[in-house]
Amino acid sequence: MGHPTSGTPMPQLNPGVFSMQLFWLAITFGLLLVLMAKVALPRLSRILDARSSRIDGDIAAAKAARASAEELQAAVQKQLTDAKASAAATLKAVQESVSTEAKQRESELVQKLTAETASAEARINAAKSAALANVRSVAAEVAQAAASKLLNVSVSEADAQAAVAATAQGGRA
Repeated sequence: MGHPTSGTPMPQLNPGVFSMQLFWLAITFGLLLVLMAKVALPRLSRILDARSSRIDGDIAAAKAARASAEELQAAVQKQLTDAKASAAATLKAVQESVSTEAKQRESELVQKLTAETASAEARINAAKSAALANVRSVAAEVAQAAASKLLNVSVSEADAQAAVAATAQGGRA
């Protein structure tokens, strides 16, 4: 036989070189296997471990953040509830205060108006009494003047007042 590649279009298919090809295949495969086991796979393993650790850390951080957010939400909800209760209590206290103040002012106003009414009634009664007394004296003067002008009779002031008093009581003088 001649050259191992003579006569076949593809030398790797030549049965005469199969053993040599298998030898170099085994050596190349072994070298690649050692290279992969010693260099590439440890790097990939470290990368995968780092990625796994990072993912686990991120998951733990997310769980912690979720727990913190839930605690914060509960605290905010409690504060909101407390604020609503406080606002309701303050509103009730203000309403009671305003109601009490309004009742007090109303009571003071009623007392003031009652006092003013009593004072006005007293003034009216005094004015009425004064007016009645004045009316009687004026009526007595008018009766005196009328008697002297109409009847040409002179009537004393005491007689005129007695006549007015008797007339006011429904009698005659």
